[in-house]
Amino acid sequence: MTDRDEDLIDLDAFAPAEGKRIKFKGRSYAVRHVSDIPADDLFLILRAEQDLRGKGTAEQLEMGLRYMAILVPEMEQATLGALSTRQVLRVMQEAMGLAEVPPVGGGGPSDSPISSPSSPASTGGPGASSGA
Repeated sequence: MTDRDEDLIDLDAFAPAEGKRIKFKGRSYAVRHVSDIPADDLFLILRAEQDLRGKGTAEQLEMGLRYMAILVPEMEQATLGALSTRQVLRVMQEAMGLAEVPPVGGGGPSDSPISSPSSPASTGGPGASSGA
């Protein structure tokens, strides 16, 4: 081994690990993990939500199928075409890790991920009104 070989990083050694799988029509398919998707395709998927806004149902489904071809590359085009919009969205959510996100809105302790400090008046700290 030469000094030059020591500088070589073998990216093939970081081949994608077995991840999530989906089953459709009796066949099992591997779903790529987002960290194993090439950057150009990943940017396309990360922009999916904004790209889908304002589009008609047919356009949304067409775009969703394009994303599915990236996430599940071994699935044939005919099989992709048999997926429903709900199935496509579910696979995308699972692949992106969105299925574990808590519901937005009044479902949690706060509607904001950032909490503000309490005001001095509410904590009895300096500047609080004595109420006398």
